[in-house]
Amino acid sequence: MENNETMVIDLAEYAKEQKKPPKGAKYKFQVKNKVYEVNVEEMTGREICELAGLIPPENYKLDMKLHGGIYEEIKLDQIVSFLKPGIEKFTYISRDQTEG
Repeated sequence: MENNETMVIDLAEYAKEQKKPPKGAKYKFQVKNKVYEVNVEEMTGREICELAGLIPPENYKLDMKLHGGIYEEIKLDQIVSFLKPGIEKFTYISRDQTEG
């Protein structure tokens, strides 16, 4: 018995079906191989990093993978709207790739 209050919007599913995600109560997305659910329809790059435990966020480069294999770098102060069609997942790399 799902109503709009409990609806979880899986961004990867909508991207795969090439549909625009509707406004919903929750959004589900992946950062690397971990799945997160949030109750907001937009977050900054910094908030996504912090959610994924990437602390401090300045040490990571966050990318948004879009349908069709396109990667877009997300700046820390950039707002990502989960209503944007085509978001498959987020990936990141450490800005400092050297062990020390």
